[in-house]
Amino acid sequence: MLKLLKKLMIPVFALIFTVIILLFSASYTVRFTETAVKTTFGSANEDSIIDEPGLKPKWPYPIQSVTKYDKRMRIVQTRSETVQTADDFQIIVEGYLSYRVTDPLKFFRAFSNAGDRAQDHFAKAENDVLRDLLRSALGETSKYEMEDLFTSQSGASVIPQLEESVYELLVKGGSGGQPLADYGIDISSVGIDRIVLPEETTSAVINRMGANRDRLAERYESEGRSQAR
Repeated sequence: MLKLLKKLMIPVFALIFTVIILLFSASYTVRFTETAVKTTFGSANEDSIIDEPGLKPKWPYPIQSVTKYDKRMRIVQTRSETVQTADDFQIIVEGYLSYRVTDPLKFFRAFSNAGDRAQDHFAKAENDVLRDLLRSALGETSKYEMEDLFTSQSGASVIPQLEESVYELLVKGGSGGQPLADYGIDISSVGIDRIVLPEETTSAVINRMGANRDRLAERYESEGRSQAR
């Protein structure tokens, strides 16, 4: 009897293990911070979007698979970009943007060729689209002169105006580009981290300030001589 029970234990445990695996592969959980796309044989449509959180059923892989995207804001930053101002000074600009996925189906269709994982899709979106667009949009800085960007007057800074221009350009997808809404992406905010003067620009600014000071001194001296006569 014991031998018979021992023989039965192995297939019974194997059956239980198989059932557990099937149950696990036939369900998935969507968190409150997530949205999901459920594909059937790799295809997705409007009915594939899962927004409601909770435990959901699905057919085991490879019939159906689920890609879950975090709906919370994500930050993308650029490396230092050299830009020429309207008065021909070289400056270094660093910027950032925050975004989130608002249409998971569009996002999936645009970036799912990067791999099976949501992380792969986010990486492709950020590296191939968002970061390049932000880098290009920061070129709006070239429309402003140095004194507009660096001012000590309260409320006179053009940085908020510059950030608004960059934001509008990004939403449109750049000059002649594809709107970011077509990717299922919504830009929440854009910011200029910092603007730095390279050493050669600092020298040029100092030289120009010195030249302006000399011209002013010469003008005042000339006016003084005229009045003395």
